[in-house]
Amino acid sequence: MAIPLALLLSLLFGIVLAPECVATPDMAPATLLQVKSDLIDPQGILSGWSPEADVCSWHGVSCLPGEGIVTGLNLSGYGLSGTISPAISGLMSVEVIDFSSNSLTGPIPPELGMLQNLKTLLLYSNSLVGTIPPELGLLGNLKVLRLGDNMLHGEIPLQLGNCTELETMALAYCQLSGTIPHQIGNLKNLQQLVLDNNTLTGSIPEQLVGCANLRSLSVSDNRLGGTIPSFIGSLSVLQSLNLANNQFSGAIPADIGKLSSLTYLNLLGNRLTGAIPEELNQLSQLQVLDLSKNNISGVISISTSQLKNLKYLVLSDNLLDGTIPGDLCPGNSSLENLFLAGNNLEGGIEGLLNCISLRSIDASNNSFTGKIPSEIDRLANLVDLVLHNNSLTGVLPPEIGNLSNLEMLSLYHNGLTGVLPPEIGRLQRLKALFLYENQMSGTIPDEITDCTSLEEVDFFGNHFHGTIPEKIGNLKSLTVLQLRQNDLSGSIPASLGECRRLQALALADNRLSGALPDTFRLLTELSIITLYNNSLEGPLPEALFELKNLTVINISHNRFSGSVVPLLGSSSLSVLVLTDNNFSGVIPTAVTRSRNMVRLQLAGNCLTGAIPAELGSLTQLKMLDLSSNNLSGDIPAQLSNCLQLTHLNLERNSLTGAVPSWLGGLRFLGELDLSSNALTGVIPVELGNCSSLLKLSLSGNRLSGSIPQEIGRLTSLNVLNLQKNSLTGIIPPTLRRCNKLYELRLSENSLEGPIPMELGQLSELQVMLDLSRNRLSGQIPTSLGNLVKLERLNLSSNQLHGQIPTSLLQLTSLNRLNLSDNLLSGAIPAMLSSFPAASYAGNGELCGVPLPTCGANGRRLASATVSGIVAAIAIVSATVCMALLYIMLRMWSNWREVSVSSSDGEEPEAHDKGGKCCAGDGKYWKVGSGLVVAPSTEDKYSSASESTVLHGKLTEASAFNSKG
Repeated sequence: MAIPLALLLSLLFGIVLAPECVATPDMAPATLLQVKSDLIDPQGILSGWSPEADVCSWHGVSCLPGEGIVTGLNLSGYGLSGTISPAISGLMSVEVIDFSSNSLTGPIPPELGMLQNLKTLLLYSNSLVGTIPPELGLLGNLKVLRLGDNMLHGEIPLQLGNCTELETMALAYCQLSGTIPHQIGNLKNLQQLVLDNNTLTGSIPEQLVGCANLRSLSVSDNRLGGTIPSFIGSLSVLQSLNLANNQFSGAIPADIGKLSSLTYLNLLGNRLTGAIPEELNQLSQLQVLDLSKNNISGVISISTSQLKNLKYLVLSDNLLDGTIPGDLCPGNSSLENLFLAGNNLEGGIEGLLNCISLRSIDASNNSFTGKIPSEIDRLANLVDLVLHNNSLTGVLPPEIGNLSNLEMLSLYHNGLTGVLPPEIGRLQRLKALFLYENQMSGTIPDEITDCTSLEEVDFFGNHFHGTIPEKIGNLKSLTVLQLRQNDLSGSIPASLGECRRLQALALADNRLSGALPDTFRLLTELSIITLYNNSLEGPLPEALFELKNLTVINISHNRFSGSVVPLLGSSSLSVLVLTDNNFSGVIPTAVTRSRNMVRLQLAGNCLTGAIPAELGSLTQLKMLDLSSNNLSGDIPAQLSNCLQLTHLNLERNSLTGAVPSWLGGLRFLGELDLSSNALTGVIPVELGNCSSLLKLSLSGNRLSGSIPQEIGRLTSLNVLNLQKNSLTGIIPPTLRRCNKLYELRLSENSLEGPIPMELGQLSELQVMLDLSRNRLSGQIPTSLGNLVKLERLNLSSNQLHGQIPTSLLQLTSLNRLNLSDNLLSGAIPAMLSSFPAASYAGNGELCGVPLPTCGANGRRLASATVSGIVAAIAIVSATVCMALLYIMLRMWSNWREVSVSSSDGEEPEAHDKGGKCCAGDGKYWKVGSGLVVAPSTEDKYSSASESTVLHGKLTEASAFNSKG
């Protein structure tokens, strides 16, 4: 890179005129005042800089004793802003410049390259921009260069390789790019190379082997790749190696084991593969080893028998397998922190018990089995015990209470059983107790309230029963209490109000009863409360209105009554779910104070009055469910402002008026259910604009007119339910575009015309196709045979004629069929004969099983003819049976004479075989008794007999027909 001409000339003249340009005390004040003029000094640190004062007395200025020559300028950490003046190059004798930890902006002046005596340049932790000036490579005496934590960009100047006295180069936390210059290998005195948190690429240059005095190499959080070079093993005085969070691949070089002075080795977050080299056990000075977040496989081959100084061993998030080695801690070990999470380790955890210095264990997310050993209390120094997401079984041993230093106990998502031992109360320092998703049972011991340091308790998804401990209020530091999905009963203790730091309370899915205690008003920091699926009752305490920090409330499926107003004191609510209670009165407009509301669900209560127009101010609302109340009036037009709505459910009310056309503007709407109201008018064509709609239900209203063709635009629709209205006209063929429909109900209207053959293109129809109780005519389209996933088909009570198409035989998933009360004729296809007669009733010209038999002309036989045939069959059958019975009696008589004459006093074997018949289930019944013993339950349901299957379908179809 070329040196700017101006600087080259200045350097040239500086060299030529050096004898006449030696710094003098007279030059420094003017230079420093120029530097000051470009700085903003909010603290007045530089207020004493004036020509009247001795420059060596100025704040931050250092001089040679007795000579007045400035050698140092230290203005670190004074909140200065502004820029670094190029005039600083006038301090020709300065050795130290420190502007670190300020708010300086602008570029680094290239003129700094003129300061030939400069040994230390500290500009880190500012907001400097631009590139690193290559002119800094002219600083032949520079020993310390720290420019990190700025907004510098560009490449690392290769000219820095000329600073042969450099001992520290720290350029971390910038935005530098490009590769690491191989010229850095020229820096024989370099001890620290710190390039973390940039965007450097390429590999580690092999020339770094020339930096024989390197003690710290840190290049983490870049984009470096390739393999880790083996020459690193020759940097014999290296103490710290940090290559974390790059893209290095391949195996860990065994040569790293030669770094006898290494105390810190961090290779986390790369793409390393292969096994852990045994040679790493030679690093006797190592204190920290982090190999996490790679693809390292094999067994754990690390032993502290040689790594006597190892305190941190981090092997998490790899592909390690096998068990915890018995020689992990064979003798006196210094290991304090062991992280094995996210591997494929198995077996028991007994191998940890010898690591008596351990303070933190994280062996979560593995496949460990067996019990938590009762000897766990050997780890007396343990602060964190994290074993969640394994397959541990058995009970939590009482000895856990002896771990007096324990602060975190995380055992969730295992298979632990038994009770929570009362000894848990000894853990006075315990802050977090996570036991959720186990199979623990029994009561929650009162002793838990002695763990007064507890901040988070999570027992979700166990089988705890009994009451919540009455003295739960002793846990003054508690911020999270999660007891959901247990079998707890009784009332919520009033003392819970003493947990005034509580932010999240989850008691849902239990059997709690009674009213909410008035002491809840004291939980002023409470943000989340979920009490759903209990038997809580009564009106809400009015003082709950004082809880101003609530963001999520879900108390659905209880028996609360009265007004909802006490829950509306907070203006920060995002979720309010009160479904299935007994709340009454009108919907308070106070609910709209929470302008960031996302979910409002008040379904299944006794609310009355109109839907408040003010709900339209909740522009962030995504779910509005007011169904199953006694609401009346029109759907307010102001709801058109809720453009984020994805679910709008107003079913089962007494709403009147028209279906609003503005609904077509809700482009994110996925569910629209207005069924079971008293809405009138037509279906607005604008609904065809709701392109995200998955469910459209307008059933049970008084809608008239035709089904809009535009409904065919709803190509994401899964459910369309328009039944029980007064719709007329034809079924629009455009419904074929709704090719994701799996449920289509148009019954109980006045639709006419033929069934569109295009419905056969709805290949995802599965749950139901119901067109019954209309005025449809024509034949059943053969294309319906394409609906191979269909389970229920109801075309009853129409005016359909012609034969049942044989294509319906393709509906192999069909379990309910109703074609009754039409004008169908001809024979019922044989494969459809398994459905009951009720499926075909009311079609006078249909014949064949299960209806009366068809004649030669394919029509149903006359009643007299059928009776004659049945009588003839009966007579013939009776004659044959009598003949067979006579023959059997004669044979038995002959056989009896023979057996009696040869008897020796025991029952003959032939009698046993002839007198009983062995059924398939090992049971017997008597022959000739005229009774048939029903087969066993097992045979009954395993048999493929047609009669059993037909009986099942007959029952289902009859039930279906009775429902219409």
